[in-house]
Amino acid sequence: MSESDESVSRIQDLHITEKKLVSLVETAGHALALLADDGPSDEDADLAVHERTTEFRDLATRYFSLINDIQLSVRQHTHFLTQTASLPCTTKTIPYRVSVAGEQRELEIWINALQLIQQRLTAVQQSAQINPN
Repeated sequence: MSESDESVSRIQDLHITEKKLVSLVETAGHALALLADDGPSDEDADLAVHERTTEFRDLATRYFSLINDIQLSVRQHTHFLTQTASLPCTTKTIPYRVSVAGEQRELEIWINALQLIQQRLTAVQQSAQINPN
């Protein structure tokens, strides 16, 4: 593969990764909208709770899958740039991996989000038990 072909391939891959980033934000938005939505107003609250729980799980699975895909792509490109000396690196590890503060903050945010989800689901379940109509 020529250097030009390699560059074109990498740019196309980064374009796909950028689209995945947009999809990641959209997926997170859909999940948050689902959480912000009021409880079920129809007669079959148990079914509505089950459907919303399933939909949220699907969105969360998609979100984490996209995160993995994006992270893998960025790591591969960073590794390539490090190996070709396009990106200077003084250590044998991938650059920018020294600090995990951002990852810790993201973990805290997800823990808080999961606690909020758990509270919302508990409230919906309690509402369904109180109003079995």
